[in-house]
Amino acid sequence: MSMKFLYYFFPSFLIVLVSCSSSYNDITPPPVSQDINLINTVPISNTIMKPMEGIYKLSDGNADLGKQFVCKVSKYKISFFSDANGIFIILKYGLNPSDNSIRFSGFWRYSENTRQGLISFTISNSGGATKLLQDGIVTNLMLVGVFGEGNGTSRGIALQYMRPFSQYAKDNEFMVFAHHGIQTTANPPYAENSLKAALFAQDYGVNGIEYDIRLTKDNVPICIHDEAINTRLTQKSPLSGNYNQYSYAFLRDFIDLIDGQQIPSVEQMLQVVVDSTNLKYVWLDIKGDPGIFEYLKPLVQNAYAHAASKKREFTIIAGLPSKDVIAEFQATPNYKHPTICELSIQDAIDNNSLFFGPRYSEGLLLEDVDRAHSLGIKVVSWTLNDKKIIRNYLQNGRFDGFISDYPAYVVYDFYTLF
Repeated sequence: MSMKFLYYFFPSFLIVLVSCSSSYNDITPPPVSQDINLINTVPISNTIMKPMEGIYKLSDGNADLGKQFVCKVSKYKISFFSDANGIFIILKYGLNPSDNSIRFSGFWRYSENTRQGLISFTISNSGGATKLLQDGIVTNLMLVGVFGEGNGTSRGIALQYMRPFSQYAKDNEFMVFAHHGIQTTANPPYAENSLKAALFAQDYGVNGIEYDIRLTKDNVPICIHDEAINTRLTQKSPLSGNYNQYSYAFLRDFIDLIDGQQIPSVEQMLQVVVDSTNLKYVWLDIKGDPGIFEYLKPLVQNAYAHAASKKREFTIIAGLPSKDVIAEFQATPNYKHPTICELSIQDAIDNNSLFFGPRYSEGLLLEDVDRAHSLGIKVVSWTLNDKKIIRNYLQNGRFDGFISDYPAYVVYDFYTLF
């Protein structure tokens, strides 16, 4: 398709706003869009959009965003993961009843730096919209769009559906956990361990999140990584010292995360996951406060009950990262929910863990992984951020999942290698 047809589907001008790092520590929120392309559209169910998942190619236009893409559908968005530089595209969508086209509006971004901008697509009736909407047929699906990067210019792009995911990829789910809830190494869009990170994580390609868990003075499990209050994670405040010196209500009233959100309780985070996402896994990285499993137990039980009431399948996995945490776990024998042991495979076996979580620097651990699999234990390596290591561990390892700050690399490689 020639790019001369682009402006049949799009307004003559595309306003592109690119967000720079805010005054908060290294947070780069997604660019602000007026969603012009979604005007007069109506919602479409994600189940109708689900057949769009698969492999796409650049069929026309500018190749700056890549030449081949993996498409995934989350609860409210559709995302594309590129073969170039870990670029990902996250899009809202709707149906325009006037011409029966499907319209998309969102943003693109590099994984490892702050380059990003706005992007819009349209699937016209002749481009396969009606076949997708009525019959789930995507054979000749074509998305035609424009994107920009804040310099006032826009470039054309067209993506064409190539093929579905392989049967192996469909039958062998790979667990992709977002480190601290969402990419957190290169200017994250939201504060780590936050409710917004949980809410939007799946749009970034993951099916699980890993959150750090501590106790407050009044034994409320909260989501925060560091032991002490600091300006790495929170805005400047009159408080100092460790989180366990303060009640949850006091922290809620006087501490804000670096992007202005409140520190979430584990209860709040689990409710967001159940109610507002399709995430399948939550990894609770336990930091070892005395009695923590006793205080987690009712929250986990309630979250499972709430998920069951909504016919939602998901798994809450408590981490056992050290001997001290294992001692806390063993001191709470009535905690019967899944755990992931990060020490040795023998420790995982001894503690009846359903998951084994070795650090990536320990290598492929082929014998340990095979032993784990023979006992029905799944193996998730952490934290894989280097794109060469990610590809190597997918190709030559036998892992069931990874934690990563850059899930776009994992998603693209898994669905194109297998």
